[in-house]
Amino acid sequence: MTNIDLPDPELGRATIVYEGLDGEQVSIDVDNEHIVYFDDHWQVKTGEDDDGNDVIRRIPRDRVRYVERSVEEFQDRVDAAVDEAKERLDLGS
Repeated sequence: MTNIDLPDPELGRATIVYEGLDGEQVSIDVDNEHIVYFDDHWQVKTGEDDDGNDVIRRIPRDRVRYVERSVEEFQDRVDAAVDEAKERLDLGS
């Protein structure tokens, strides 16, 4: 098995803006690794409980106004890792 040394990426930040339960606009800023879209909801890590478990806020997509993410550096690192893997596995470009 060939080991591929993947870089430890700076994943960037994300901002999600959505309508809160009281109708007010809510904005949350998190690391990109703490936000994901799944099953028609945006899921955002908002902290940890007393036992060290992640606390996740699920926000239905119809309440979300926008999500803004900075990912350029992450994409550059992924591209570099893919190129390196192709070279090591002799897959060509």
